[in-house]
Amino acid sequence: MAEVKRPTEAVEEKPAPRTSDAFTASGVIGVHGIEHMYGRAFNVTIPYIRDDLGLSYLQSYLMDGIRSIASGLTSMGSGFFSDLFQDRRVQMMTISMALVGSGYLLVAVSPIYALIVIFLILPSVGAALWHPPALAMLSQRFPRSRGFLTSLHRSTGNLGDTIAPLIAGSLLIEALDIDWRWVLGAGAPMVFVLALLIPMLLRSWGRGPRLQEASFGRNTKAQFHSLMQAFKGGGLWAIAPIFAVSAVHGMGDRALLTMIPIYIHEVLEEESAFFGGFFGVGFHLALLSAGVIAVGPVLGAYSDRIGRKPLIILAMFVAAVSSLGMALSGVSIGFTIAVAVFGCFAFSVNSLTQAAAMDIAHGRQLEGTFVGLMWGFNAFFGFATALSAGALADAAGPEAVFYLASAIFTVGFLMSLFMSSTGSRRPLKARD
Repeated sequence: MAEVKRPTEAVEEKPAPRTSDAFTASGVIGVHGIEHMYGRAFNVTIPYIRDDLGLSYLQSYLMDGIRSIASGLTSMGSGFFSDLFQDRRVQMMTISMALVGSGYLLVAVSPIYALIVIFLILPSVGAALWHPPALAMLSQRFPRSRGFLTSLHRSTGNLGDTIAPLIAGSLLIEALDIDWRWVLGAGAPMVFVLALLIPMLLRSWGRGPRLQEASFGRNTKAQFHSLMQAFKGGGLWAIAPIFAVSAVHGMGDRALLTMIPIYIHEVLEEESAFFGGFFGVGFHLALLSAGVIAVGPVLGAYSDRIGRKPLIILAMFVAAVSSLGMALSGVSIGFTIAVAVFGCFAFSVNSLTQAAAMDIAHGRQLEGTFVGLMWGFNAFFGFATALSAGALADAAGPEAVFYLASAIFTVGFLMSLFMSSTGSRRPLKARD
């Protein structure tokens, strides 16, 4: 596809760098792990909130569904504006962390279910604000290593997803008798400190062009024009399958991630001592993310060489089989193994599909827009899946959700066979 020229109204600023690319890239990637710690800690608390407030499965899933829809609406807008106002990406990331900390703190002090649902919007908006500017900055600076760095960014998120459940799960064991509110509120001070540090950490990198002479309306129109051009000449047929596979994968994730902690807490812990104490909810949610910390970057780096499609197909197949394994394993170590296998591969789909979308966006300064649209579609479909999974669990029992997730991943696997092959095999040039 031919490259679309950006409007002349955007004037590039190139201040002398004060810090190295490696240092600032590490900062972007590292802070992402802290943001994920808070989000995954909330997943650990869901069974305890359910016990405390006497919630149905549908009400439990609605909490996650609200997070999904708020994240989706924000992602679709934040991706577009992170590309339009590239000189404001650091401010967007600062606001992101501040909303994450304040939102979960308000959830922790909320006395009733309705307020919890409302306040969950804030951290969901905050988390969604992070990904488009962060991934766009990494993609534009390092196009030849796009798959590796996108996967590394995801892996630090998975590192946070691994550490937080171990901490939260250990604090919430019955012997300690610590309330879930204290566990959820304790991380707010750290997140507020990071929000203050981000502008200093990223002060000399990723500023992008500043809009100086043109009106907001003219530049918005130019941005839409660039987006529409990306869909022409076969672009839509290349983009649509990538977005579809990502969305279907997100649907399966949404069904599983709320049910796994509830199922362990309410079914497995009651029937087997193995699933109690340290090896309960926190351990399994940590195990869900641990494997991909190492596997994700390997798959990402390999995708830079052979393309994204073969590895996405593999990951979707593993997701379908391992989620079915959770359903069939019963009260046995097989459930733990299935969770571990799922975690090693399934979460890599996000970073691989994001890298594939940014391959198509390369040269158009639409990286943030594509990431935002992808997260938005994932969230909308995830919201519908959350409500469906909750209703299914109330009607047919929690085990039915695992069969639903496996069916969804199987559909995603079949769809991935029709994706276009993308990767970084063509000559690319990084933008300074």
